[in-house]
Amino acid sequence: MLSAKELEPLKKDFIKFLAANSITGDDWRELKSKQSEEANRILKIFSDIVWEKSIKKIRFLEHRDHKYIKVFNCGDKKISLAGFSINSKNTPSLMDPKTFERLGSGELIFSSLKPEFYKSGKEYTTTRSSEVYRMIESGCLPCEKSFYYGIKSLIT
Repeated sequence: MLSAKELEPLKKDFIKFLAANSITGDDWRELKSKQSEEANRILKIFSDIVWEKSIKKIRFLEHRDHKYIKVFNCGDKKISLAGFSINSKNTPSLMDPKTFERLGSGELIFSSLKPEFYKSGKEYTTTRSSEVYRMIESGCLPCEKSFYYGIKSLIT
């Protein structure tokens, strides 16, 4: 369920949602004070709708650690993975933006990191929305299309 902080920017949408369900402002205030379980049920339904709409818009995800970057293309029917891990000793962290600055400037040579590349793909085992949600819950973040294809282009 969305937190109060997450709901705040959606206040107008929530009011429209309540109105579409024939719940007036007075009705809502009464529900919150006298029927908190029912108010929470309504909030959960609204939260689920918001999550579903948000997840539908997500096409690319990333998951990174100090030693690896994985990017995902979340298609309609299947998900594709491209990524690499670095295996050299004393490797700089892939969580540190300075590592990428050093790579971009040529100060750090990518091949010196001894990258190991991988890619794969699979059809969703549940619904697309459920799998994308599960991935976000496990630490994936939305990323730009260009980031996905930039990482994918490293793999020959």
